[in-house]
Amino acid sequence: MISNVLTVCQGNVCRSPMAAALLQQKIEGVHVHSCGLAAMVGQPAASNAVAVLSEVGVDMREHRARQLTWQLASRADLILTMTARQKQTIESLFPVMCGRIFSVRGFDHMDIDDPMGLSLSAFRQCRESLTVGIDYWVERLGKFNVRSADRHRDDAAHVEGVAQ
Repeated sequence: MISNVLTVCQGNVCRSPMAAALLQQKIEGVHVHSCGLAAMVGQPAASNAVAVLSEVGVDMREHRARQLTWQLASRADLILTMTARQKQTIESLFPVMCGRIFSVRGFDHMDIDDPMGLSLSAFRQCRESLTVGIDYWVERLGKFNVRSADRHRDDAAHVEGVAQ
């Protein structure tokens, strides 16, 4: 069962906190966190990121940037990056986690471009691109977690049957 997801970008003030907030809004029972490869530690989310998420009813004003660490990565059942290059970087930093690291839009071979310093329109475009990726992962996580829960029930029933 996947219960902890980590989203990762470069500075952790635009894409990964947007992705985390969108994912958290759409899925229950999963803890979602974000961080950056070169985070601006302690900085709030970019004002345009806050603005475009508020347009869709998501509040991320409390976000503060965090640096990717072994502790954060090792607690994650799934790590979602914004680009294929970031995925490769994290795989090289933490090779033992390779099976848990994916690009949020890897399924359609797209990177999420960094809107930092760009217009509100660029942030909206980023939000829409993230939404496509997040919707894909919400569906995958839902299916995976249902199969995992069914497997745990089957295992528990089998153990109870053996114990009797």
